[in-house]
Order: sequence, then structure tokens, then C-alpha cells
Amino acid sequence: MLFRELAHAWDASRLGDKGFRRISMTESEALQAYALLFPKKTLTVRKALSKIADDVATSYEVLLDMAGERPALLLASESSASNASNWSLSDALDIRESIMDGECPFLPLSIQMSEIEARLLWASVLGERTPFTKLQYMRTLNGQMEPKTILGSKSFLTDEEIISALHRDTNLLFNPKHWYEKPTAALRKRIYTSWSKHKSVGLEDFNGALYQEIPTGAITLEYDEEENVIIERSGSVITDVAYPKHPQLILKDRLSAYAETHDDEIAWPKMIPSWESLVKNERTIRFPEVGPFSPMGNGGFVLVKTSSQFAFRISAYQNTGTLRLKLQALDGIEDFIDIGVCEVSDPSERSSIMFDIERRTDAHTDVTEWCDISEDVCIIVTVSSPFLDRHTDTMSEPIFIKMENEMGISDVTQYVDLVGVEHV
Repeated sequence: MLFRELAHAWDASRLGDKGFRRISMTESEALQAYALLFPKKTLTVRKALSKIADDVATSYEVLLDMAGERPALLLASESSASNASNWSLSDALDIRESIMDGECPFLPLSIQMSEIEARLLWASVLGERTPFTKLQYMRTLNGQMEPKTILGSKSFLTDEEIISALHRDTNLLFNPKHWYEKPTAALRKRIYTSWSKHKSVGLEDFNGALYQEIPTGAITLEYDEEENVIIERSGSVITDVAYPKHPQLILKDRLSAYAETHDDEIAWPKMIPSWESLVKNERTIRFPEVGPFSPMGNGGFVLVKTSSQFAFRISAYQNTGTLRLKLQALDGIEDFIDIGVCEVSDPSERSSIMFDIERRTDAHTDVTEWCDISEDVCIIVTVSSPFLDRHTDTMSEPIFIKMENEMGISDVTQYVDLVGVEHV
């Protein structure tokens, strides 16, 4: 394979082609192309331009000003009138090494290659970002291999070893579906997505409305070779385990099997009792995937409590043992719209709210009838709610979090922002 072929494929991606187009390459050529596209050693712009400035008798400052944000394109322009080279990939690597060592004069080199080749060569020398990822490149080397297999293999093989395996023996790669064949390859932290960003995913449908209370802190994984078990924990609490000999065990059965022979504290999946119990829990709330263990799959969702909190104005109140607050969101610049009622039964929370209402309105709060608060008074509370119910146009299960004495009307949540919060 010639260097100019690689350069044309690279330039097509730079100009907008998605990914990297497939080129037939031997194992040796694929490794050489990888070394050019994703070099380990590069020159700084200062060092490269300083050397070239000496070669062309121009000041470094002038070259730097002309180069802008893409110095490789400036250097390649010197090759605009030149024909393409007949370099192999090996030749291009040798020339690149000479440039790195400062042994290759700029002008004589420029006339030996086309501008497209020069763009790739100088981008490689300067370490400019390649217009496609390493994974996209390696996917083109074997169209039959799933991206997840290549990605999963990165935890125990180098990129060069993966490239060789794609040409020689794909059985050397890690198949996520067969993680139990290489247990140590499964020691990777699974992805847990913010639940607030996936409002279309209902917890009932996802995992039967189960959650785990996870201690705040880093999640670690280890492989106990003697017992042949993968252990996920947060601090001293076991959050998940996996048995390579029994890969089909679901979460509950995996944890039960571990509990039979260990006394560690376990974060057992539990039914969600209420929204309030989640948002006021000091531990991290996780909604786990309850099926068979999958190291490359989505582990489930995590509740980001702050993303479900909103600032609302109190428009009226009623105190009948339980304090009830009518809440409003901002509709535009200074108009409000009703979005529901929040009930507060905790004595200390009620006292805090009533104190602020009396202080701001000079009114008594021991009233059993609804008492409106003047629109000129903006008393704000932070409330947590999982979603805006589109059928009633009110917040579902609003839970009082705290008073916001430092906030003003501009801090009140806009109604249009609530409309995007869908039922989960």
C-alpha cells in the first residue's frame, strides 16, 4: 500500500466523510498506518516551526502568525505544485522519523510529495487530532467484527495487538457476550446513565421499580481468582457480583449466592417506597439492570437529585396540621402559572416555612382556609419532583427541600423548562 492512498482516505475524512473508509491492508501495513495516524511521539508547533523558519530564512513569529490554528495546512501548502510520491507506508515512517530528528530540510522534502500527502505527514508530525477515532480505524480492518468486541479488548490488549488479532486470529479478542471466558477483562466500570436524562424510560418497565442504596464514593472491581467471582463494591458494601461459571444469573440470584458464603453488607435491590424516600436519602440512589451480568452493557441509571429540583414561588398556603403550599412557575418575564400543591408534614420544615411567610407578609399562618400571598411578594422554595404530569399540568409528588431566601423572581423555574420533563 502506498502512502498517498492512506493520505487520500485521511483527507476525505478531514473534509467530511464519516469515519475512515475501508482500504485493503496487510497486517504490517495496518500497523504502519496506525503509527502514522495515531503517533506516540510528536513535535511541538514551536519546535517544528523554529526549525522550518531557519530552513526558509523566515522568522518564527511570521510563520506562527501565518499558521493560525492548523499549522499542518500551512506547511502542506508548500507542496501544492508537487506530484504525488511513490512512498510506501514504511518510507513515510522513515521520513517522519527524520523530521523528528531534525535531519530532513523542509523545502527539499516539500517537493517530493503532493499537498494531500503533506497534510497527513505534517499533521502526524505535529500530533494534530485525527478526523476519526482509533475505534473507527480498527473497525475498517475487519468488517465482520463487532465494535463492542474491539472496544472490550482494549482493557487487556494494546491497539497494536488488536490490529494483529484482527488479521490473524479474532478469537484472541474479547467478546463481551462471552466475558466469562476472560473474567479479568470484565473488570471495567459499567456505565450508569443519569436517570433524569432518560425520561422516556419507565422504572416499572426497566427493572420493576427497584433501587439500590449505594454509599457515596468510588466504585471498585476485583476478581477473586480463588473463588472465581467478580466483586463490585463501594467502600465495604457489595453492590454487585458475577460468577463466570454461572453467567446467566440475574442480579438478585448473584447477590444471594454471594450472601450464602459471605457476611459483607450488601446493597440489596428494594422496591421504591416513595419519591420522598429517594430524594432525601443521603446515599447514592441507583436503579440497576437486574438481568444477567454484562460488563459492556448499561448497568442502569443513577438518580441525579439536583436535576429533579426546581425553584417555585409560593402563591398561597393552608395550615391544617399539614402545611399545604400552592406553587407557581415563571411564565415569561414576570407572569406566573400554577403547577401544583406541595404538602409539608415535618414539624421543623413547617416551622421554617411559616416563619418566613410571617416575616415576609406580616400575616398569620395558623389558618385553615387558603390564604393568598400578594404577587408583589416572591417567597421561593426548592421542591423535588420526578416529572410534570401532562394530564393535570401539575408537578408529580412535589417534595419540599428547602427555603430559598437569597433567590428572587429571576431564579424561579420557567414553565417551558418543565414541559420538557416527561413522565418516567
